[in-house]
Amino acid sequence: MRKKYNFTLYAICLLSAMGLLLICSKSSPLYPLNDWPDLNCFYTIGKSMVHGKVPYVDLLDHKGPYVYALAAVAYLLDGHGFAGYFLFELVSMYFFLLYASKISSLYCEKTCLWMLPLLGMVVVSAKSFVHGGSWEQLSLGVFAYAIYSLLAFMRDPASRLSAGTLLLNGLLAGILLWSKFNLLGLYIAWGLAVLILYLRRRQWAALGKDLLFFGGGAAASTLPWLIYFGRCGAVKAWLKVYLYDNIFLYGSGQTEISGLSALWRQFATALKNIWGSLADRGNYGYSLPLLLGVCLFLLAPRRKVALREKISVLLMGLGMALGIFIGSVKHDYYGLPLSVFAIWGLPAGSCFVHRLRRSVKAGTEKSWSVVALWAAVLCGSLVLAYRISPNTYLLLTDKAKMPQYRFAEQILASEDTSLLNYMFLDGGFYTVTGEVPTVKTFQVINMDRARRIQEQEEYVRQQLTHWVVTWRAQETSEEELRSMNILSEYYELVDYMYFYFEGDMRTYALYERK
Repeated sequence: MRKKYNFTLYAICLLSAMGLLLICSKSSPLYPLNDWPDLNCFYTIGKSMVHGKVPYVDLLDHKGPYVYALAAVAYLLDGHGFAGYFLFELVSMYFFLLYASKISSLYCEKTCLWMLPLLGMVVVSAKSFVHGGSWEQLSLGVFAYAIYSLLAFMRDPASRLSAGTLLLNGLLAGILLWSKFNLLGLYIAWGLAVLILYLRRRQWAALGKDLLFFGGGAAASTLPWLIYFGRCGAVKAWLKVYLYDNIFLYGSGQTEISGLSALWRQFATALKNIWGSLADRGNYGYSLPLLLGVCLFLLAPRRKVALREKISVLLMGLGMALGIFIGSVKHDYYGLPLSVFAIWGLPAGSCFVHRLRRSVKAGTEKSWSVVALWAAVLCGSLVLAYRISPNTYLLLTDKAKMPQYRFAEQILASEDTSLLNYMFLDGGFYTVTGEVPTVKTFQVINMDRARRIQEQEEYVRQQLTHWVVTWRAQETSEEELRSMNILSEYYELVDYMYFYFEGDMRTYALYERK
């Protein structure tokens, strides 16, 4: 019976994740291209790594090496698109739903599996899901597992975390550290909760052993990059760009204040941004079950939920939120990791349904009825996801209608296909053409932006590439495009196109060397 339940659970998680992502993620095969600049930037650097280039040295960006390593694998799986990323998104969403069910089972006698598509739907159709493929999205499965592993341990006062659990969590924490370290807040709180519990129990030997196992996992995630960058003579460049520049230069346009005033200002800004993300109408789908579910969890009697469990959840939530929003820069996708706490809507809903069934003296659920109800809810969730998601405007669009493919046809028809993505973040043109950038500043990023602009202007003056593609955030006339400062002196406009992106019409323009 248990094996049959597990198979049903696994199938429901997989099929729910696949159906929802097919509709809502631009990495889906039902979309012509994921045109999100961030994802294309990662893909371009990952592709370049496969071709022998070194991040931070040959190509400039400021994310961690695991972001580019995953992109390199995605490139090997699909050399001109995002099928590889879709696979990674599917794996993450599967584990998110799976561990959501396991967390719910800790607090409810039986989880309503038919609710899982609803949980997935409120996440993938949210505004903070953006285009699909963000590292925040890919980390949801990791966060769900981390929360489950800690709470399962907390539920049994006499238990210990297994060596495998500690090693795996240490490894995953290390991967987050060397991908986007602002996502590490949940694991910092996770470690703090474990430390407090061991100290209260006075289990000194167990604490020492567990620290070694967890640290061993984290070290295992760091070692490959020490070897890789060490062999490339790029350890200093890696640490400078990823750690120093991200901490001290990213968002450096903000007003500088020193001392306690600065800390208080940052903390107040973080709280404002956390609330702003949760209160955004585009995120109501997960923020409402999050707030309701967590409140019910915290108010539950101690005989059902121990104080240590409540404190652990609060610590993990606060650690995650502050880690993400404590900086001076805010983007829509920053709020998505908070959606992992919408899981608490699942046990709340399941317990309510079971109480309702008992009150009406409903019979035992049959397995076929569970599957039938799940299928009906999934169909409804897919319809809702299609209507709510901000991405479905591009669903089933012909590739020829996108500027990336139209320009690529002209670029690839020439003998010299060298290309510069000028004055904006990677627009997907390197992806579609298959080009590996020949210049370090192959795009303009938000770190030391003025310097990046100067470097790209110098590339244009030297005519280092045969083609240049650029964009404007609004519809721009042909006359304006032909009289662009610096660019029009050395390159000739050959094509331009208006295309919808992130709420407005944008102008994409292609230039050829004179």
